[in-house]
Amino acid sequence: MNVSRLSLLISQAEIALPETGRIAVYRARPDSDFSALTVERTQFANSFRPFHDRLAAAGFHTVAEIAGEFALSLVEITRSKTETLGLIAKALAATSVGGLVFVDGAKTDGIESALKHCRSLLPIEGSFAKSHGKLFWMTRPNMLPAELDEWIKQSDFRANAAGFITAPGMFSPDKIDTGSALLAAHFDDKLRGRVADLGAGWGWLAAQTLALESVSQIDLYEAEATALTAARLNLTDPRAHFFWTDVAAMPAGAEYDQVIANPPFHQGRAAEPAIGIDFIGKAADILKPKGQFWLVANRQLPYEAALQICFGHVKPLQETPHFKIYLASKPRVGSARKAAQDRAISGR
Repeated sequence: MNVSRLSLLISQAEIALPETGRIAVYRARPDSDFSALTVERTQFANSFRPFHDRLAAAGFHTVAEIAGEFALSLVEITRSKTETLGLIAKALAATSVGGLVFVDGAKTDGIESALKHCRSLLPIEGSFAKSHGKLFWMTRPNMLPAELDEWIKQSDFRANAAGFITAPGMFSPDKIDTGSALLAAHFDDKLRGRVADLGAGWGWLAAQTLALESVSQIDLYEAEATALTAARLNLTDPRAHFFWTDVAAMPAGAEYDQVIANPPFHQGRAAEPAIGIDFIGKAADILKPKGQFWLVANRQLPYEAALQICFGHVKPLQETPHFKIYLASKPRVGSARKAAQDRAISGR
C-alpha cells in the first residue's frame, strides 16, 4: 500500500484535520492508505461488494452509501466523470459548513477534469500532486452553488435508450451491451428451470431470460449495489430474486439448472481474466449435474482452458471479431475437476 497524498500532505504540516466530528470517505478503496484519518470516527463507503467486504474485514466501519452529516469528507474519484461529480456534490452537501472536502485520484482516472469542474463553482483551497495523481480540497460554503444539484441529478438513476433504468458508473449504462445481445440471441426453451445470472448488472440479460415461460426462477447475483438497485427497478417479475454479492465468494452447491454470464473482465484499466475464470468455476460449482452454462466473453480472453477443466462438454455457439459464445455442460466439481486440471497441466 502506497502512502496516500493526504498522509503526505499532513506529514509535511501543510494542513490539519479536525480533531472532532465524523469523517466520510466516498468510494473508499481497500488498497488506499487511510492512516491520516481517525478510523474510529470515519465512515467508509463503497457499493462494490468485493471492496466493501475487504474494507470491513480490515476493521473499517463500511457502508454501501454515506448517510448523515460530517466534519470532513474525502472523495476517491471513479473513472466515470458523471459519477465522480455526483459524489463530490453529495460530499459537499453532507459536510458541515466550514468543513473541508478533499478529492483525490489518478490523472488517468480524470482528477484534472474533476478539479476543473470544481474550480468553476467554488474556490479551491489547495492541491497536492504526487505519484501520477492529485489531491485538492475545498471548504464547504454556507450556500452551495445550485449547479451541484444538477451534478447529483445527472449521476442518479434514469432510463437509457432501451427504456431500462441505469446510472453512470455501471457497466454499459447507456445501451445494451453487444456481447449480452449476442448471448441472448441463443436463448431458447432449453434455457429452463431455475437460473442464476452471475454479474447480472442492471438486469438486461435477466429480462431476456424472463421472457421464456420455461424459466421458473432467476437469481441475479451482482457485486455493484447500485446496479442491483437498477435491476430491481427494471424487473418486477416475481420469478426474479436479487443478491448483492461477490460471485467469487458464493458458496458451492448444486442448485441451478442453468447459469448465464457476461463476466466483467477488469476492475481497473488492465484486463483481468482471473475474474471470468472465477465465474466459470463458480458456474460449475452451483449447477446441477445436468445443468448448462451460457457464457459470452471478449474474444481475446483466455477462457477455453478453464471451461475444459470445469466442464465435460464445451460447445462454441458463435464467434465474431470481438466475442465468443459458449454453451457448457457436464459440470465438474471436486476430484473430477482436479483430475481434469492435472491432465491439462501434464498435457495429456
